[in-house]
Amino acid sequence: MKNVAVFLCILGLILICVSFGIAEETSGKELYRSCAACHGENGESMALGVSKPLKGQTAKQILEKLNGYADETYGGSKKSVMLGIAKRMTEEDRKKVSEYISAF
Repeated sequence: MKNVAVFLCILGLILICVSFGIAEETSGKELYRSCAACHGENGESMALGVSKPLKGQTAKQILEKLNGYADETYGGSKKSVMLGIAKRMTEEDRKKVSEYISAF
């Protein structure tokens, strides 16, 4: 009986931890905060002086570029910065931030 109680306590803790993880999903706005340093608060800047401003691009265009950086099929001579960023993002995060940016 004691083993069952311990098991149920552990199971409960695991479920609580998982539910907190789900509740703490990151929004596109939060994901974009680190992008703003190079791309501007509203996507108006040319990052590193070479990229096209993000403002005015569709979510589909931005997502295609982020996915291209992640799989190393997109980017110019200064792509190394974006490669690392895009690879660390999940597919869902790339979708969220693309939707957020497209609203600028």
